[in-house]
Amino acid sequence: MNTEKVQLYGGTISSTIPSGFLDVSMIREVPDTQEVYVNSRTDSDHFDDGLGRNESIIFDLLERVDATDDKEALEVHIGEISELNDSDGWLKINWKQLDNTSQTVILIESAKKWGKQSLEEVVVICMGLIRFKEFDTDVVITINVPLGTKLLDSENEQKLKESVCENSNVKAAYRILQTTIKDFKIVDKTLFV
Repeated sequence: MNTEKVQLYGGTISSTIPSGFLDVSMIREVPDTQEVYVNSRTDSDHFDDGLGRNESIIFDLLERVDATDDKEALEVHIGEISELNDSDGWLKINWKQLDNTSQTVILIESAKKWGKQSLEEVVVICMGLIRFKEFDTDVVITINVPLGTKLLDSENEQKLKESVCENSNVKAAYRILQTTIKDFKIVDKTLFV
């Protein structure tokens, strides 16, 4: 897998992302708490990481949520993302605790495309949460994998979950998320002062 080290938040944090992703702040304004990258690969580019052409990666530094445990904190952040995406709901699959401060989950979300009810896009979100109690901070990392415009069919929920788990782009994004979390390092703690 071709990855490159990235300096986040002015070099105070480092991690890795797949090669061929563009820093969105080079083309538009991004909130101070976020670092956003989009897949800028073309059909002539050849990468062996299994990703498609439309993924995005978002790092978000957030205030640590008050929760009884880390899994509940993840649920709070999922709810916030769902609300921001104007989503009618999501299916959660493949939750995994990576270590004592981080966890991952794969979400299937039906989000309104361009705000139109008639065009709902199925987006798989590979989401990671890293909690830093000493800095009162939660880091949410998401890799968004659009799968197309169709409605989520609750009658075929199990079939949809199985299909998503077998999707090569989703598998690749989930592997990349785990690597990105593993490589996430705070270089300069003054960011949190």
